Amino acid sequence: MAEDIFDLTVIGGGTTGLFATYYASMRGMSVKVIESQSEFGGKVMQFFPEKRIYDVGGFPDIFGESLVYRMIDQARRHEPVMITGEWIENIEKRTDDFRLRSSEGRDHYSKAVLLATGNGTFHTKTAPEWEALPHPTFRQQVASHLMHKERYHNKRVVIASDNKVGVGWALYLKDQASSVTVVNPNETFHQVKDADLQALLDSHVTVYFQSSLTDLQVVDEQLEYVQLLDKDQQIVTIEADEIVTFHGLELQQTPFADWGVTIEKGRIPVKGDMATNVAGIFAAGDIVQYEGKTNLIASGYTEAITAVNRAHQSIDPKATEQLYSTVIYRN
Repeated sequence: MAEDIFDLTVIGGGTTGLFATYYASMRGMSVKVIESQSEFGGKVMQFFPEKRIYDVGGFPDIFGESLVYRMIDQARRHEPVMITGEWIENIEKRTDDFRLRSSEGRDHYSKAVLLATGNGTFHTKTAPEWEALPHPTFRQQVASHLMHKERYHNKRVVIASDNKVGVGWALYLKDQASSVTVVNPNETFHQVKDADLQALLDSHVTVYFQSSLTDLQVVDEQLEYVQLLDKDQQIVTIEADEIVTFHGLELQQTPFADWGVTIEKGRIPVKGDMATNVAGIFAAGDIVQYEGKTNLIASGYTEAITAVNRAHQSIDPKATEQLYSTVIYRN
C-alpha cells in the first residue's frame, strides 16, 4: 500500500498548532495536524474556555471557547487532515521524510514536522472514589473543563473538585445554571484565594466539604442524580443534569528525547528560524525558548508562521519565504 506522505505534519492542536495548520495549508502545503486530546484547543480549551482573553489582535476581548471555535474553523478552510485522540510516541527520520508512529500503532508520513506540543498533555485527576462509581462509559465522557458552556445553561450542575479550578467554575456557573453543587472530599480547596472562597460561600452555591460521591443514576447516558456521603456520614441525593470534575493534573510529557530533539531547561532552544536540532523538524508555541520569548497566544502565531515558511523552504527550496494573504486570495 502506498504511503500518504504529507508536506507538513503538525503535532499539537492547540492555538499555535491550529494556526500553523491553517497557515501551511494557505501556503499550498498538504497538512495533517495530530492532537492527543479528544478535542482541539490545547490549554485554552482545557483551562480557560469560560474566561475572556484580551491580548489577541483583532479582538478587544473574546472568550477562550469562542477563540478555539474560530481557530478550528480557520484551520479547516483548506481541508487539512485533522486528527484527535492520538499520541505520537516515535518519530523516525528516513532518507527523504519522517515516519510518525502513534501509541495506537498508526503510522503517519511527512516531509517536515512542526512541534506545537507544549511540554505534553495534561490529564485531569479524579477523586479516589471515581473509578468505583457505576456507569463507566458515562464517567469516561464526563467533562473536566467548561468548553461547550451552553450545555450548562439552566441545568442542575454538580462540580466534583477539591481545587481552586472547581471554585472558579462554580462562581462562573452560578449565574448560568439553575443550580450548582460542589462536592469536595477535603476541608478546603487547594490553592484557592481567600476572596474567591468567600465569594463562593456567600453565594447560593451549595458546597459539601469532607464529602465523597457514592453513586450516579444515569438513564440512557443522561445523568439524573448523584448521591454522596457527607461529613456527618449521611447519604445525600442531589438531582443533577450535568457533572464536571477536577482534582488536579498529571502531565504526560512529550518524549522529545526519544525523538532526538534537544531540550534545555524543559524547552526546545531555537533561533529565528524555529528549527530544532533535527533537520526538518521545527517548533513553535510554549515549548520553544529563545531570547525575548513570551508565552502568549499571539506569540505562537508569529512563531508558527516562521516555522511553516522555513519548513516549506526545507522541502522546496524554490518556495517563496513568505507570501501575503491578499496575494494568495486575490483571485
